[in-house]
Amino acid sequence: MHFRPFPVFMQPLYKLVFRSSLRVLLAGACLASAQAADETPPATAAAATPAATPKKPLQVKVEMRDGLRFEPPRFAAQPGQEITVTLTNADSTHQQHNFLVAQPGKLKEIVEQSLTLGENGPKQQFIPVNPAIIVHSAVLDPEKTSKVTFTLPKEKGIYPFVCSMPGHGVMMYGAIYAGERMPALKDDLNVPPNTTQHGIAGAGQRPYVQRIFMPDSGPASIAVALPGTENYCWDAGACRLRYAWSGDFIDAAMHWKGNGNALPTFAPPWWSAPAGAFPLQFGEAPEAVKFLGYAIKDGLPEFHYRVGSTEVFEWISAAKDGLEIRYRIPHAPGTLRVSEGPGEPRTLSPGQAAQFTISLPKPAAPTPP
Repeated sequence: MHFRPFPVFMQPLYKLVFRSSLRVLLAGACLASAQAADETPPATAAAATPAATPKKPLQVKVEMRDGLRFEPPRFAAQPGQEITVTLTNADSTHQQHNFLVAQPGKLKEIVEQSLTLGENGPKQQFIPVNPAIIVHSAVLDPEKTSKVTFTLPKEKGIYPFVCSMPGHGVMMYGAIYAGERMPALKDDLNVPPNTTQHGIAGAGQRPYVQRIFMPDSGPASIAVALPGTENYCWDAGACRLRYAWSGDFIDAAMHWKGNGNALPTFAPPWWSAPAGAFPLQFGEAPEAVKFLGYAIKDGLPEFHYRVGSTEVFEWISAAKDGLEIRYRIPHAPGTLRVSEGPGEPRTLSPGQAAQFTISLPKPAAPTPP
């Protein structure tokens, strides 16, 4: 192919057109470049920024210990982080425990709900149905280990964990600090008082409930510090009040420091249950009892149990001169014989048994000679 050169007389015009076209092309290229920069989608712009380092999964070991406590009672994590908690039931009092993690601010609601499970508790692993529960374990037997793996929500917060076994949740709980500052342990309101105690259970707090081995009582004992100076031990295995004493609550320092064989100490009881048959009797012969848990009412536990097939509720409070036991038996099957308290046994009709009170007066102080 042969290209003919422009004629000489056309060359000035050609140069003018070429220069004008070049200026237009350069201006168009700059404008297109600016528009492309303005119209770059966020995803393309973000691609130039290094990706955030993914959160590494967190491995945590948590032990369930006697005195109804978790060790450690708290730990730090990042929002949205995957966590594997290795659980070990190291409770020397041979109690079962479980573990659940909940949304911030939902601890009280879930604990109160767990106290109402009653006979449905075992088949639900004592876990209430609540959308605020993030993860939970099965019931863990003594000396057993299990794991739970979960991912925290992406929101910062303090996520509580708790044992929801009957009555445990009121004091056996802890906290996961996800992106939140962790205060000094002694100032942390998200862990229970028994976390930092070294002697008197509850560190002087009243009312206070402590599940623990107690002298002259069954292995499923519950010690209660009432408002004021009165205390009592309730035996959940036998479903009855065992004894009452005045003064300081139980000193469990040696029990918690050792292997659990050293029992708590306290002042001598001023009242102890007499030996013999169960204090509530329907019909001619004593019937088997079964503990169903307890609920906190007015700060104190109301025990729920069954005598034969009859449900009984028992609430104990301090009185001016001792203790008062308030019984509720909504569906008494017939005449009730009551042998608790001073004096002769008394007989109540089903209507009278619906609600009645027994007084346990403290003995009069001896007159000085």
